[in-house]
Order: sequence, then C-alpha cells, then structure tokens
Amino acid sequence: MVIEGRDRSEGWRHAKLDGHANEKQFAEFLVNDEEFITEIRNHLLEISPTGEPEISVDGAKHVDSIFGDKTTSKVDLAINWSSGEQINISLKKSNSGQVWLISLPRFLSAIEFHLDQEIDLEVKIGLSLFIGGSNLANYESYFDQALKLDKNKNPEFADLEIHQSRLVGQSIKVNFPSVWDTTLDFFNSNIGLITKLAFAQGLAKADADAANVIVYNKAPSGQSIFSISGIIQKAELHINSDPVTTGPRNGGSTLQLPTGFLQMHHPQGDNLLQFHHQHKKICKL
Repeated sequence: MVIEGRDRSEGWRHAKLDGHANEKQFAEFLVNDEEFITEIRNHLLEISPTGEPEISVDGAKHVDSIFGDKTTSKVDLAINWSSGEQINISLKKSNSGQVWLISLPRFLSAIEFHLDQEIDLEVKIGLSLFIGGSNLANYESYFDQALKLDKNKNPEFADLEIHQSRLVGQSIKVNFPSVWDTTLDFFNSNIGLITKLAFAQGLAKADADAANVIVYNKAPSGQSIFSISGIIQKAELHINSDPVTTGPRNGGSTLQLPTGFLQMHHPQGDNLLQFHHQHKKICKL
C-alpha cells in the first residue's frame, strides 16, 4: 500500500498506525454498543454469557508460534465475559488488502505441521517457481528453461519474470504441466486449512490466540460480521464448483482464491507469499 505523497516505507508505517487507531476507535465504539456486541456474540456462542463484557485491544500482539518462536497474533480485539466466554476479532478497515504475509519455507512448514505429513515435491517446486527469489536456489534450471521459452514466445511475461525473479502461472503450466496441476490440487485440497491459517491462526500455537470472527467496520455497505469457521466451510464448498486458478492478468501472476487471492510480494527484497482478503468475495460465499 502506497499513500500519495509518501514513499513506500512511510506508506506502510502510516497504514499500520492507521490500523491501530482503527482498533482503538472500534473498541471505544463497542463499549457503548450493546446491540452490536450481541450480534457478534450470536454469530459464535451457543450460550448467552453473563456479566458485563470487557474489550481489549490486542493489535500486533506477539504470541508463541508452532515453531517455538514468536509470531504476530491475528486477533485485533477481544471481548471477554466474566463467565469465561471470549470472542477474538480480526478487524478489517478496508474492503481488500493483505491478510497474511509469510515466507515460503515457513508456509510449507506450517502446512506440514498441521497435516502431519510432508508436502509433495512437485508442490514445493511449483510454489518455489511461482514465488521465486531465494526460493529458486534449488530450481534454477527450471526457471532458466521456462524463461528461455518465454523470451521467444511471451516476451511480456519474460520481462515481468526477470524483474520479479519468478515465473507466472501460465509459464509454469506450459513448461511443467504436472508441477502446476499438482500445485493447484494442493490449494484445492487444503483450502480449508489455508483459509484458517490466513484469516484466523497464522503461525500461532494456541487456539486462544486465533481470531474467530472478522469485522469489516468501514465497508461501504455498512459493518459486516463473518464467522471465520463459516468462511472456511463455505470456501471448501466453493472449491467444488470454482476451483483455484490463475488470475487473468500478466500471464497468471496471482492465484484466485474463494476469499481473495495470493500473489508474490517483496516488501523488503525477499519474495514472500501475500494472501489478500476481498470483502466482495467473502460476501458471495
């Protein structure tokens, strides 16, 4: 995100500060809006909690990760009742934007941790080519082979691939069809887990540090509340009729997901996976 009149680093800093301000403002709003708290509660709790709810702002809180280090929680605000019930909120201040930014090695390790099995080598190759950068270290021959063909047949793709040090989806599909098919099958088969990690869990170890509801508090159509478990279930059903595929631009530089899209992003020079949420897609689910 780049704000007009600011360079890239200043834009990111402003976005973070604006996000934290939004969390505090929304917390103040919730304290005085019993009806909205009730609506959020009814989305998630099977029983009615007792006592007055307390609201805490947890933005950018660091918690224990599945890898034994620290990770940023996806919980922006929490509503707690004296009877023990708790609702963790992920707050979105815009209709679309980043929901999870992660390196490829940690993403693959997180999936393997939750599945308790090793990911297929072709998936690792496919994602390494698609994200690129340092992830190409073991697959440079694949990259060079595809880039040579693209320079002759799709020079516009080749320019982008050279600039970003990665391959677009169409290039992987043409040059290594089995690799690309297996990679897309991986996303389709694991869309529930991937959606859970991107929106709720991240790399957090404890369920108590995971979000269980998303609130869009600045959507043009008004405030929107979504149960993340509901989003996961709908995403899994959606895949049956509309599986994950490459985006329509730049030879497939994105993967279109039921809740948004995945693209390569390199904010600090490293090529990372950047998952985006899109309010319009979540509404359609």
